[in-house]
Amino acid sequence: MKQVRKSISARRDPAILRWASDDVGVTEGLDYWADILSSALTPMRVRCPDPRNFEFEMRSAALGQVAVAMQYGMAHDSLRTRHDLARSQERGLYLIMSLDCLWRLDNRGPVNLLPGDLILCDTQYVHEINIRSHFNIINLKLPVEWLRTWSPNIENLAGRRIPANSRWGAALSSFVSQMTPEFAVSSPLPEAVLVDQLGGLLALVADDMCGTPMQPTLAEHALSSRIEECINQRCTEPRLTAAEAAASLNVSARALHRALSAGGTTFARVLMDARTRVAIHMLASPVLDSITTAEIGRGAGFADVAHFSRVLQGRTGRTPLQLRRERDL
Repeated sequence: MKQVRKSISARRDPAILRWASDDVGVTEGLDYWADILSSALTPMRVRCPDPRNFEFEMRSAALGQVAVAMQYGMAHDSLRTRHDLARSQERGLYLIMSLDCLWRLDNRGPVNLLPGDLILCDTQYVHEINIRSHFNIINLKLPVEWLRTWSPNIENLAGRRIPANSRWGAALSSFVSQMTPEFAVSSPLPEAVLVDQLGGLLALVADDMCGTPMQPTLAEHALSSRIEECINQRCTEPRLTAAEAAASLNVSARALHRALSAGGTTFARVLMDARTRVAIHMLASPVLDSITTAEIGRGAGFADVAHFSRVLQGRTGRTPLQLRRERDL
């Protein structure tokens, strides 16, 4: 399984569940994989060209209400039949993305997917997944009721390809590609911020693909302005969440996200933009030269120094130290 194991971290965290074919031996790998998929995800069946030599690994961790799974393995098919539907205890919605291989899903009709494309698989329908090579897949289990709080259109995404090069699909693909179990348990941002970002992006994708694109009402526009003002005032709080910002404005978290989404943005984006502006202002001030760039990052609300540097580079093209040196020049 050398090709598959390239991406697997040697680090073991007790918060991360792990299953692998080497737990039982490769000759029993396929049956074990089928059992894991059926118990950890939803009842289904698996077949592959060489069932006596099937290798895989799956790791999973909780990110708030979302379960994050990373799956590695060999070519195979997985099928959810009407018989499997009858064995299901609950409905599940899974947002799936391959990092490196072409694959096919038939959930409400056959769809061919490229690396980076996403699709929402709904377990209330039969499905068939065909993977013809080694794979690295991210699989996010999303609570149905949580999804409904974001947009009535999201469930209509089920079985439809979300292209990685589409307007909001590109943002969603980039975000989901970072959602590994390791990131879920060690993220510098609060779980609620990351889950809110995921919900907001899904709502934007759904409204683009499944309904009339949202046009903010006057009330939503006014609320969006209040929200952005609140975030600008409180962005230096490292643990600020959308729920806390909504409570301070006496509105629901759903109303907050809806107002921002209608304006084409998300809570996390506004928050990162606000923190970036504060950091740039601090780096430009000669009065603060005695303060390290790491302290400036923390003062701007970034809980993690490495994350602060990545965000600043992503938005300005320069590191905190480079921005400070350019001011001196």
